[in-house]
Amino acid sequence: MVINIRLIDRRNADSDDPLPRDWWGYDPDATPEQLWNHNRGIWALSGSRIASERWAALNYQGRIVLVAELHGPDHEILADNRTGAPKKALIGRVLSVGHPIHGALMGTQVEYRRNPVSYDPDPETANPAEADPSGGAWDAPGASGQGLQMDPDVRRAIENAAQDRLMRYYRDRGWTVTDTRQNHPYDAVAVRDTERIYLEAKGTQSRGYSVIVTRNEVDHARQHPGLCVMGVWSGMRFLDGEVDPETGDFRIFDFNPADRQLSPRDFDWTLPGDAT
Repeated sequence: MVINIRLIDRRNADSDDPLPRDWWGYDPDATPEQLWNHNRGIWALSGSRIASERWAALNYQGRIVLVAELHGPDHEILADNRTGAPKKALIGRVLSVGHPIHGALMGTQVEYRRNPVSYDPDPETANPAEADPSGGAWDAPGASGQGLQMDPDVRRAIENAAQDRLMRYYRDRGWTVTDTRQNHPYDAVAVRDTERIYLEAKGTQSRGYSVIVTRNEVDHARQHPGLCVMGVWSGMRFLDGEVDPETGDFRIFDFNPADRQLSPRDFDWTLPGDAT
C-alpha cells in the first residue's frame, strides 16, 4: 500500500509548529526535498501502519506530485500544537526520476476522499528482472546485495526473523538484550556487566554483499564508534510461507561505515571482509 497525502495551497505554519517548519502545503517553486520536509507531518497515523508501508506520495489537485520511500518503522511522534494530541511525521527519502516506483506513480490521478490521508495499492511496475537486469534494485535470490522488497508481508517476516536471530545470538552469550526497533536508529541494545552495544539486523534473500542502511543508522553508528554491531542474514528462503531457519548465512560485523563503503540510495553498505 501507498500512504497518500493530499496537499492544499501553501499556508504559513504557526510559530510553535512542532516539526518545526515555517510553511506547509503545495508550493510549485519548492524542490522535491523541501516539499517532502514541509509536508511529511503532522498526521494522525498509527505506528504499526507506518511500519507496514513502504511508499508515501503527496498529491495536489488530484495528481501525485512527489513519491518517497519510507524508512521502515521509523517515524517521529509530535504533539499537535493546537490540541496537544500525539501525531506522526513520516521519515523517508524522495525518489528521483528513473526509480520504477517514481515512474509508476508520478502524475497519476488520485481519487478524492474526505480524509487527507488515504491508502492505495502498490503500483504495478515492470518485472524486477526487467526493471534492473543486474538484480540490484530488488531483494531477490541470486542478486549480489540487498534490494527493495515490495511485498510487505515478506519484508516484515524477513526483518523480524533477522532481528530475532541477532538478539538470540547475544542472549545465548550472556547479554541482556532489549528490543528498541520502534523510534530508534538501531534495532536492539545489548548489555553485559559494564558493556553496552547497539544492534542492527538486516535480512535479505540476496547473497548479501551489501545491505541497505538509512542515514539515521549511519549517523548513529558514527556518533557511537566501536559500539555498533550489525547482524546480516543473507540467502534467506521461505518454506511453507515461513522463513526457513536452516537456509542462508548469518554473520556479525562491527558497524563502522566508512564513506568509501557507502553508495547513495539511502546508502548501500559494502560489507567488510571480516566477520565473527
